Amino acid sequence: MRIAKFSVARLVSIASLVSIILVGVSFLTACATQLAVNYDKAIVDGLQTTSVEAMTLFAATATGVSASDFNTRANQYAALIGKLDALAIAAGARPMPKNQVSESINQLLAKRGVAPVSESASSPPSTHAIKKIAETIAKMRELDQKQGLTAYEVIAFKGQASVYFDQAITYENFLQR
Repeated sequence: MRIAKFSVARLVSIASLVSIILVGVSFLTACATQLAVNYDKAIVDGLQTTSVEAMTLFAATATGVSASDFNTRANQYAALIGKLDALAIAAGARPMPKNQVSESINQLLAKRGVAPVSESASSPPSTHAIKKIAETIAKMRELDQKQGLTAYEVIAFKGQASVYFDQAITYENFLQR
C-alpha cells in the first residue's frame, strides 16, 4: 500500500513540475521579440507627401529646363530637400531594438575576425533610402543650377528617386502589422 501512495505522490510532483514548465514555456513564447522599429504614421505620411512633391518637380522639368530660369525652381528644391532631411532624422531617431539575434551575429563576426555591425548601421533601412532621395534631389538641383537639365537627365533622376521612395515607403508600411 505504501508503494502506491509513493507513486501517486511522485506522479503529482511530476505533474506539478510539468505544469510549471509548460506555464514557463507559454510565458516565454508569448513574449514577442521586436526585430524592427515601431511604425510611425507621421513618417509614412511625410514620405507620401514628399513623393508627390518630388514627382511634381520631375513632371515640371520632364521636357528639360534651362539654367537661366533655375530661380523659379530654387525654392521647390530647397523645400523638398529640407523635408526629406527632416524625415531622415525622424526615421533614424527610432532606435533599432537590440535582440539576441543581432548580438549573436556580432559575436560570430568577432570570432571570425570581421568587424561587427556598427551602431550607425543599425538605423532602419528607410533612413538610408530617404537620405539617398535627398542626395538625388540635391544633385539634380546642382546640375539644374549649373547647366539646366535635359529630359534624359530628369528621367534618370526620377528613376533613382523612385527606387528609393519605393524602398522607404514599402519598409515603413510593412511596419504597420
